[in-house]
Amino acid sequence: MTQSGNGGGPTGGPAGFPMYLGPYEAWNFGAGRPYTLPMMQKYWRYISALAELGGKTSPGPAIGAIVQQGGWIPTLWDDGVGLSFIPFVVANPLGTMPTADQLTEILQAGFSNAMIQFRTAAGSASGLMETSASRHILLDRIKDSRFRVAFPIGDGAMRKDAPPKPSRPDWRPDDGLRDRIGKEKTITVVAVIDDGLPFAHRNFRGADGVRTRVEFCWLQSIKIDEKQKSVLFGREYTRDQIEAYIAQYGDDEDALYRNAGATADTEDLGSLIDRHATHGAHVMDLATGYARERGEEPPEETRIIAVQLPNTIAWDTSGFGKDMYMLSAFHYIFDRADMIAKGYDVNNVRLVINFSYGFSGGRHDGETELEAAIEELIEKRRARANDPSPTALVLPAGNTFLDRLRGVIRPSDFVDDAAKFYWRIQPNDRTPCYLELWFAQGFNPVGYIIELRDPWDKPQASIEIQVDLTAVPKGSDPIKLWPVLNNVRQTVGQISVDLHRPDAMPPDENGRWRVLVVLAPTEPEDSDLARAASGKWSVVVRRGRDAARCDEPIHCWIQRSADPESLRSGSRQSYFDDWRDVRYTREGDLAETDSEDALVERFGSLNGLATGSRSLVVAGYRLGAGLGSSLECARPARYSSAGTLEPGWPDKKVDCSSMSDRSRALPGTIAAGVRSGSLSLVEGTSAAAPFVARQLAETFVTASDASVREAEGDNYRSLLCGYSPAREDTDVTSRNDECHCDGEDELTEARLGEVRVPPNWQPGIEGRDCNEGE
Repeated sequence: MTQSGNGGGPTGGPAGFPMYLGPYEAWNFGAGRPYTLPMMQKYWRYISALAELGGKTSPGPAIGAIVQQGGWIPTLWDDGVGLSFIPFVVANPLGTMPTADQLTEILQAGFSNAMIQFRTAAGSASGLMETSASRHILLDRIKDSRFRVAFPIGDGAMRKDAPPKPSRPDWRPDDGLRDRIGKEKTITVVAVIDDGLPFAHRNFRGADGVRTRVEFCWLQSIKIDEKQKSVLFGREYTRDQIEAYIAQYGDDEDALYRNAGATADTEDLGSLIDRHATHGAHVMDLATGYARERGEEPPEETRIIAVQLPNTIAWDTSGFGKDMYMLSAFHYIFDRADMIAKGYDVNNVRLVINFSYGFSGGRHDGETELEAAIEELIEKRRARANDPSPTALVLPAGNTFLDRLRGVIRPSDFVDDAAKFYWRIQPNDRTPCYLELWFAQGFNPVGYIIELRDPWDKPQASIEIQVDLTAVPKGSDPIKLWPVLNNVRQTVGQISVDLHRPDAMPPDENGRWRVLVVLAPTEPEDSDLARAASGKWSVVVRRGRDAARCDEPIHCWIQRSADPESLRSGSRQSYFDDWRDVRYTREGDLAETDSEDALVERFGSLNGLATGSRSLVVAGYRLGAGLGSSLECARPARYSSAGTLEPGWPDKKVDCSSMSDRSRALPGTIAAGVRSGSLSLVEGTSAAAPFVARQLAETFVTASDASVREAEGDNYRSLLCGYSPAREDTDVTSRNDECHCDGEDELTEARLGEVRVPPNWQPGIEGRDCNEGE
């Protein structure tokens, strides 16, 4: 829950109602509405959201309240028992994109259309109100809870007549699988969450080229099949259905996907599966694709679950609006993995999830909502009483090491109680820019002032942190908003302060103070809209007279603004403009070390979704002396993000690394395109992570229960093959002359982790150097 402060932003709901919107929602549904994605402007009949249950609220009553008031619940693993985060969908009675105030009232009203009356009087500001019967219904049932709103669901992708919860799919196991693979191998599940997933590709089939290893595939944003009731939105394909399509259409995969409805995209962004190559096809092939032309034998004991996210996930990379879709994907994977285990009579079925996605913002302490929700699911699955199941989550480290998206304000940076830094906003940018400032855990910055100045050094907004913690309800997130205005008094941004996810106030246990600065596009799609000025903006953090002295750094992250799938978003990346940051070496190469006293830091740029304790974080490397060189010559890919070098927050580090570039002159890796037989080239840590997922799955197939249980403590990293620079029995320096590498120093180790996993690993070998003796 949130409350608006003085000076702009949402005005709040009816008296006594706390706000439910965070700063990202307040912008996208408030002043930033005209700049949102085209889909958000067109489709708002069905609102997706995430509920975080507070206090002692159990999921059962919360789910019951949501369903009773007209909401829907997607597939929930284990019925959500014991979980704190619940994804859900609610109908929007307005039929158009709501304002921030309207959205708040819709959520607070309990969702039921029967309990909402529309104001028809001309000039109505809100557009709706609640009857006395509906007031407080949901709030009374879900105590001290928070809601986060996500992207809408396209009208064609939502099952309008759906029951409150999806039914079970019509699926049956492959009766001959155990006879074909033998008894010595353990059936293992590999799950891939991505975009543009070619589920009928021959690299995901068995040795006969007919049977598929894909047991379940959920395309979240395509047009529904009216007869199907196993998913709430989008469409699901089971193994039998995929094999029937393969038998019917053979090698004509264009016809196969078209007649299967997989190209019926509902987001007006075009079907990715109609393209030659996609991020998801590349990643899925690296994680679990096997091709005869590569000399690979398809492992039928590895069964596949695939979830294709909406295109909007790739379009907007700020981290906003994705929580419901992504958490629903994890619930679906866990649920279908249990179905596979039961169908094939496998106890403690082992699961590897590759999620090659991330964002640069967030708390970087594992406590962002989506991170916390995923961590909770993994912990529960690993530790459930009757069937503890090994669960590995593989995430990329990120690709922003050199992008100047990470900054640190140190106590020594305050001169006369003020610290100033610069934020470069690029011209011709068609998307908003987001900057986050995070204070240390437990520090109360009340009395601090944040000032935003335009490229002409004119103050455009100033906000003082003034929140009385004793007056804030338990479990709520106090928020204060202020508009950013241009010289003609048009709103071109927003500055806000909030205490993110406090458990109890006072004292605050997990809350962390955040300042969010948003600027509108410098070249909006609609030329009539107000635009932010391009150039060097400045941000001043000023310590008020009575404010406490901050003895720990203030960490800053700019949200990644990229277009990985060429969806024509028109984004241009903003960055910290810091003259103290030395960007090039004396030889003219890009500097991969931090400069002393500079705001910009490369270390600490780790993926904001990969800072939890139960994920395996994978960096990218290239072979320093070319493809034929030794694994000891692996060098960090220039873009590969890393954790911090200093102790303390943020403390998450890279766990291991795999190849993301073949060499400096040959960037990227080669894998399958969308159609069978085609190839694609993708670079980035997103392509390094699936190599690790692949090796874990192969290891899970033959590893003993004891070795898997023992490896759980380090998220199964010790099961990986590769080279560890920390091993005392390996002489690294003896080969430096041969491969022309620098010595293994602290910086390289911090970026590559303790284990390096080569793409040509040998399956089934645990805990030793696969390349020893090269």
